[in-house]
Amino acid sequence: MFTVISNNFGASESDIILMPKQTNDYAVLFGQINVTTTAEEYRRAPFLEVTVEEDFLIGKSREAAVYVIRGNAETHEITITEAFLKDKNTLRIRPFHGYDAAGSYVIFLMCLLTPANRKLTMTPGTRKLLNYTVTQGAVTGLELYAVLDTNYVELVFKAETLDFGEDAAPIKISIEGLGSMVRCNLPVCFSVSSSSQTGSKFYSADIGDGVLTIEKGDTTEASGASYKFFKVVIPTK
Repeated sequence: MFTVISNNFGASESDIILMPKQTNDYAVLFGQINVTTTAEEYRRAPFLEVTVEEDFLIGKSREAAVYVIRGNAETHEITITEAFLKDKNTLRIRPFHGYDAAGSYVIFLMCLLTPANRKLTMTPGTRKLLNYTVTQGAVTGLELYAVLDTNYVELVFKAETLDFGEDAAPIKISIEGLGSMVRCNLPVCFSVSSSSQTGSKFYSADIGDGVLTIEKGDTTEASGASYKFFKVVIPTK
């Protein structure tokens, strides 16, 4: 875990968790940032900046997408914003003011950053269509892809429907080829309106020991909702 020295948006030390995995060619940015939108520092910040003691080996980076979640029983909404490294010790994230009225939101960091102003010759990881078994609940039109690297797994999920059953028990999907490589919480996103100003809906999920578990919770899904989807980059254990 990286040591956070300071931030410019009024967060406490416990609000910021950064656990990157890196090489000289890329950084897998993994962690979570809790943002309080009522903080005066947040209101003044054009970017959310986090300064860390350790060095990011790639220095300044290109932008990557990160998830922004307003997660409570009534809203349970999700969108994306951009993150990048300003320099070897400073992470910058563009704030999402569409969630300011909620008082807080959470940024989920599960992406891969590459250096700016430097041409890379990277050896691609192995892209695989993963086999799976749905052991609880029902899923239709499911596709699971992964890029497997020695340092990270890029996982892409797409499904037409998720059926939690009358008792709303979690859906469980056993995925071949992952084993104990990755473990994290993640969102399963879907859209209910193309005109929404605050993003999409999501189900909370986690993956561990090769099993993806999706919780229905209090999330409601209207008829005609889009595919259920996520794309994440997770460091390997």
